[in-house]
Amino acid sequence: MQRLTALVVATALLGGAGLSAQQPTAIQRASTLLGAGAVKTLQFTGAGQVFSVGQNYTSSDPWPAVPVKNYTAAMNFDTGSMRVELLRTMGPVMPRGGGAPFTGEQRQIQVVSGNYAWNVAAAPAGGAAPAAQPQPGAQSERMLALWATPQGFVKAAMANNATTRGSDVTFTVGGKYRMVGTINGKGEVEKVQTWIDQSIVGDMLVETTYSGYKDFGGVTFPSRIVQKQDGFPSLDLTIASVTANPAVDVTVPDNVRNAPPPPAVTVAVEKLGDGAYYLTGGTHHSLAIEMRDHIVVVDVPNSEARASAVLAKAKELIPNKPIRYLVTSHHHWDHLGGIRTAMDEGATIVTHESNKAFLERVARTPHTLGPDRLAASKKAVKIQTVGDKGQLTDGTRTIELYRLQGYEHTTDMLIVYLPKEKILGEPDAFTPPAQAGTPLIPPAVIYAKALYANVQRLKLDVQTITPFHGNRKSDVAELARAAGTTATN
Repeated sequence: MQRLTALVVATALLGGAGLSAQQPTAIQRASTLLGAGAVKTLQFTGAGQVFSVGQNYTSSDPWPAVPVKNYTAAMNFDTGSMRVELLRTMGPVMPRGGGAPFTGEQRQIQVVSGNYAWNVAAAPAGGAAPAAQPQPGAQSERMLALWATPQGFVKAAMANNATTRGSDVTFTVGGKYRMVGTINGKGEVEKVQTWIDQSIVGDMLVETTYSGYKDFGGVTFPSRIVQKQDGFPSLDLTIASVTANPAVDVTVPDNVRNAPPPPAVTVAVEKLGDGAYYLTGGTHHSLAIEMRDHIVVVDVPNSEARASAVLAKAKELIPNKPIRYLVTSHHHWDHLGGIRTAMDEGATIVTHESNKAFLERVARTPHTLGPDRLAASKKAVKIQTVGDKGQLTDGTRTIELYRLQGYEHTTDMLIVYLPKEKILGEPDAFTPPAQAGTPLIPPAVIYAKALYANVQRLKLDVQTITPFHGNRKSDVAELARAAGTTATN
């Protein structure tokens, strides 16, 4: 995702506090009601829900909701900066669907300033705060969120030659990001739409609606904020307080300002058996399996860059054979991030039958903000579906596919079993802790129980488990212990 040049907008705003007679009437109404010229900084607090985008239970379900106990956003419009701090809460059971498991309370701090974005991890009890973590890929989305706030939208409209048609106000920021807002007759910004680059669904609509405007100690602001990403709610807040012009000084940390470019994607290789390879590196892993006259790859996660590296490594390990099949384990976006790269490769996408319509949509989504290989080639997608079980075979090697049942993380999870090598490939259900013997947190225990129950139900003779997360392989005995039972195979 390319970076916005927010400083250009901020500079224009510094000299644009007043409205000329030529400003569109809708913007005039909103500026007067919201005090856009006088509000240089703004802070609001609230509570509600955030949602795990890209982690729904089925590909047509809403994103899973996570309660937010406290939410505080502080922004400086003149410097193009915003700091968001939220406290998420979770009991022993995750909502149905995906997302990184945790229990208790989890604090998140996300910051953007100009061309820089970073996260701040919570300091350990009695310890010093850790260094900021650069997040260059998040810069555009966070900056657009700043200019999508009611006051921010009016300021950005004034600085970017907005046009109006009825109640709709339209302009472009950063030279490429279109913003469209609806301002009612009172001057309230009711809705803001913008589009960001997403590797799977392309030019993804982010729509924020504002309602229940009221006076918060002299500043007019909505009491309810609901944001949607790709059509499903991603944020739902009830606002408790709003403060105009507090001190908001967001300084870019030196390690963020001087951060080197992200390193090139690397793929480490572990040979599992004759013609079977475990492709690791980063946070997500894959499998490459040699067949008589072609290659089967399982999962191309994260992004086009990761997928391209995985596919290239598979062809390097197994030369002179095409990648004919790409098995996608499930529809969650972190595991599906490079699926369009596999489509461009010409591979047939093997997936659970519930994902066919979604992947057909993915294949044809516009990618104008971040053009990828498939946008250039426009190749037609080939999809092969399976139900509760399926297989790929060349007469000598068989790859068995099974859908996990009784699994609340997702309904379409396919595990991969190589009966000859007795290898099980699985994502998300069981990630062995870095230190063997460390107990899993309660939500992860539930997932491990489901995987173990399916191994027993299917009577799979598993000697090696290759998880698609974590830093090591495992076996059924460790899985059983993690699940709180005793292995029987």
